[in-house]
Amino acid sequence: EVNEEYAKYMREVTDKLFTALSLGLGLEGHALKEGAGGEEIEYLLKINYYPPCPRPDLTLGVAAHTDLSALTILVPNEVPGLQIFKDGN
Repeated sequence: EVNEEYAKYMREVTDKLFTALSLGLGLEGHALKEGAGGEEIEYLLKINYYPPCPRPDLTLGVAAHTDLSALTILVPNEVPGLQIFKDGN
């Protein structure tokens, strides 16, 4: 029940983000959501738990990759470490 309630609110956040991004690009508010599937869009709630690493100095990370979704919302927790590199920065 808790996950269903959380997913409901995250869907609202996602809809607001699609609208804001569309308008920011000079498009109609519904453009990006429609491009991603409109009312048929699939929402996926994925929960991962990564405990603190006991030896972060030995961590290599993962190979470069791309998320396969149109929009990914990351919710941070007390475990730091998400890094994004683009063009060597």
